[in-house]
Amino acid sequence: MQRYKNLESGEKFLFKVPEIGFEEEIPYVFIPVKGGNVRIASLNLIGMIEWNQKFGKAIADKIKAMFPDLSGMVFLSAVEKSLQLTQVICEELGIPMMAVAYNRKKPHMEIDTGNKRPYIQVGGSSITSGDTYLLLYERDLSLLATATQGVIIIDDVVSTGGTIAALATLLDEISEREGIPKESMQIKGIFCVAKEGEAKPLYKGLSRRIHWLGLLPEPRFFPDSKSNRK
Repeated sequence: MQRYKNLESGEKFLFKVPEIGFEEEIPYVFIPVKGGNVRIASLNLIGMIEWNQKFGKAIADKIKAMFPDLSGMVFLSAVEKSLQLTQVICEELGIPMMAVAYNRKKPHMEIDTGNKRPYIQVGGSSITSGDTYLLLYERDLSLLATATQGVIIIDDVVSTGGTIAALATLLDEISEREGIPKESMQIKGIFCVAKEGEAKPLYKGLSRRIHWLGLLPEPRFFPDSKSNRK
């Protein structure tokens, strides 16, 4: 990876995953919020093939250790930052298909053409994406409805838990719509590359089910007049 270093400018954070001997610098970035900016260490996995392979294998090993039998479980990920990661994990575990929650309704998902294909959409939020939506399309709904032993969620970074809360709400909607016992749709584990600071997810006490490889610093708020200070 030596020739790919220093592709991004500015102050850096040294992100470490000791169990796989991973140490790489990632940039601090500022995200505009009301009254100022929030600075985070940006672990951007999009396009990072080698990183996704390393992290994906490590997470797959954790999942295998915790769940030797994955029968009846369905894997769920939200696009787009954790999509490559989830694909690596599923390949390592021999999972042929995963469910994906999209961040917007795409043209081919329209239901007013006579086909009436179902979808479920809920609101969500995250530090990096702000207020957003997560949507499950027909194929993903049908796949999740086959779960009998629970759902495993894959994410890149867990911070406030906004994305996890939205995914959990989607699962609740499927359970109610399809008449599936909530135990079958229960979130068995949430696996991510990094946990950000000490923030805990806000939804149904799911923080105890989160498993991560490394830690990122707590997001730091800078008021407007100080947003460029280090």
